[in-house]
Amino acid sequence: MTPSNARRKGLILLSMPRSGSSWLASLSNASGKMGVADEWLDFSHLTPPKGPKGRPLFNEQTLRTASTENGHFAIKIFPRQLLQVIDKYEFDFIRRAMREHDTKLLLLERTDHKSQAISLVRAMQTGQWRVDQPAAKTAKYNFGALSQAYFHICRGYDFWRSYLALQGFPHQCFTYEELSKNPAPYLESVCSHFGEVMPTPASSLEIQRDPQSLDWLAQFEADIEAYGIPASAYQQTQPTAGVANAINVLRGKPAKTNRFGYSS
Repeated sequence: MTPSNARRKGLILLSMPRSGSSWLASLSNASGKMGVADEWLDFSHLTPPKGPKGRPLFNEQTLRTASTENGHFAIKIFPRQLLQVIDKYEFDFIRRAMREHDTKLLLLERTDHKSQAISLVRAMQTGQWRVDQPAAKTAKYNFGALSQAYFHICRGYDFWRSYLALQGFPHQCFTYEELSKNPAPYLESVCSHFGEVMPTPASSLEIQRDPQSLDWLAQFEADIEAYGIPASAYQQTQPTAGVANAINVLRGKPAKTNRFGYSS
């Protein structure tokens, strides 16, 4: 394994939830030579180190977990994950990766934001984020939740575009709609960066599609036409869930909030 402080080749895939990023990452992961792309900045995936050495330990832990035996690393990042690392450790993981390693940045967008919002709300309601996972609950159409998810997704993509423009980082853009028909352009780009032979596209994940999503889409568009956009859709923060926060509110104290605009 390559030492953690050695310069190495890496891939960072920037996107939003339910964009097809897991399916896309599984295609390059299958080679076993181009990193292990997953949401490694999410604190639910890796326990964040504490103490004065937390920052270097987190960076080292993330690169180690995201790497294949040849030292190549790959990471998927959503805006809230970058922001939580900045909040906790006061450093920009992407900026450091660009400075210290030969890192390629890709921006993946699903242009059908309404269908993406439907997929996100259904996954959050059922707990079923992949086809091979059992659903813990039944999904129920919710106009307000879909509207809020739609703005959340759009704000996330706007965040990445603003971030990349201000940082001036070179990057390549792809859309889910194009790659779902033919993922070869993504694989060609990644293989060229890592110097690997392009594999035959193969994934253990299936693209989730069913009639319920189409029914929800028709109802969502009809509700927008009939009622307009609910006020809750514009909120950029939401109260943090939990008993402690509820007690604070009852005591007249300000409720703790999180960034809904960039949260999952």
